[in-house]
Amino acid sequence: MLLIPFALCAFGAAVYVTGMHDASNTVAVPVRTRALGERSALYLAALFNVLGVVSAFLLLGEYSATWVSAPEGETGLSGILAALLVCSIWGMLTWVLRLPSSSTHALIGALAGVSWWARFSTQGSQELHLSSFLPHIFEATLWPLLYLPPLIFMLSWVMVIPFYRFVVGHNPRMVNQHSREALAVSSSAISLLHGVQTGYLYLLLWSLMVPLLGAHPSSGGTHPLDTAGMLLGTLFIAVALGLGTLSGGRRIGYTFAYKMVRIDPLRGAVAQGTTAAVQVLGYFLLQVPFSSSHLATASILGAGVNQRFNALKPRIVLQILLVWIVTIPACFMVGVVIMMAIQTLL
Repeated sequence: MLLIPFALCAFGAAVYVTGMHDASNTVAVPVRTRALGERSALYLAALFNVLGVVSAFLLLGEYSATWVSAPEGETGLSGILAALLVCSIWGMLTWVLRLPSSSTHALIGALAGVSWWARFSTQGSQELHLSSFLPHIFEATLWPLLYLPPLIFMLSWVMVIPFYRFVVGHNPRMVNQHSREALAVSSSAISLLHGVQTGYLYLLLWSLMVPLLGAHPSSGGTHPLDTAGMLLGTLFIAVALGLGTLSGGRRIGYTFAYKMVRIDPLRGAVAQGTTAAVQVLGYFLLQVPFSSSHLATASILGAGVNQRFNALKPRIVLQILLVWIVTIPACFMVGVVIMMAIQTLL
């Protein structure tokens, strides 16, 4: 019985840290360009994140995905709990360091780690492979995580050109005013889409985890969740994500909106609009998991460097790239350690 509150706490902590960590994706640029006040931006982001989670519940026709699964019994439950704890730990660590990172990368690295450990800990009693937790890992997860950031960097850089030429000769005050208005709208769209993506991801984990908590130890069977169970999960995720969003935004947002590159309202609007457009492409058309943190950072970087003066700080960019590179292997190793500890306790 003690496992149920522990699992719920681990799940809630992962969602909360995701909201706290990713709030900067939405609020940093509007606050930096004075399109929104800091408190207003956080409230707006929290509201649309919650609406996004509810939308994910309404749009989610089947509680499954081709890229994530879990074996029945103790192994599956241990793996999901370990992955949730790794996401929380990595999110808090990068938040303390003021560096953007991907919760999706962390989750995939953690699931790969627990799958690797589960394969060798079964000692031949159960055949487990990497596909036990992450089927189609390369086609459905790793490739989009690799090609989407450089794609949105180039797209954001290119989109600055026509918008800049369009406003040349206009009153700078009016240009900034309309750019700030566009920023407020695009930031709300990013929050809504982030809520949809995060809600979809954690609803999938909820649908995998909760039946395992009710599994009979001897049979290893599970009971699929009904609509009421998924609705309860939706409310849980929405509250945790909203509270996390309200508590975050400043630490990481200061890094890529103030320290990484200098950006004006026009380029900020281009960056945020491009991020929202690629989120729609990734979620509704490609239907693959992606990193909203990577998209937001790459888009801001692409729009910000398309200026005549040097607005970039390479040292900060290198630090961000280093975190992106080490996220999956680091979470892989931490996932193995936590998986070992959980299996020992269970």
